[in-house]
Amino acid sequence: MKNIKKDVAEVINSCQFVFLSTINLDGYPETRAMSNIINMNTDEELKIYFSSQTTSPKVEQIKRNNSASLYYFVTENMKNVTLFGRIESVDDVSLKNELWNEEFAPHYRNGKDDELYGILQFIPTGYKYYVYSTTGVPEKIEGQF
Repeated sequence: MKNIKKDVAEVINSCQFVFLSTINLDGYPETRAMSNIINMNTDEELKIYFSSQTTSPKVEQIKRNNSASLYYFVTENMKNVTLFGRIESVDDVSLKNELWNEEFAPHYRNGKDDELYGILQFIPTGYKYYVYSTTGVPEKIEGQF
């Protein structure tokens, strides 16, 4: 049996960006690219976080419907993972301090103490994982966590 969480973590760790899909206020899926900088050392626990301004439209979407998906794609080996789950705002000051990265500074005038600095946590419940063989035929592995 493959260690899916380990394989998923390897894909997450190798992606600079990830695509986050939420349900917008009109009930339609909305996808946007997100920096994956916080998650580039993710382990098999799959604790996935993102920085987001607290006034971002996606935060309001998440408050209304926290169902979401993430899509990671590695161009070098064609591995890709879609994670399904829920996403929520986290208001833990110690976690925000721990996750702060100076690359966020241009977006937050007062650094990690800026009231606009927010953290989102994605909790995966399911996955689809594709691995392409040398024949070009993908192997699809899917399931629940």
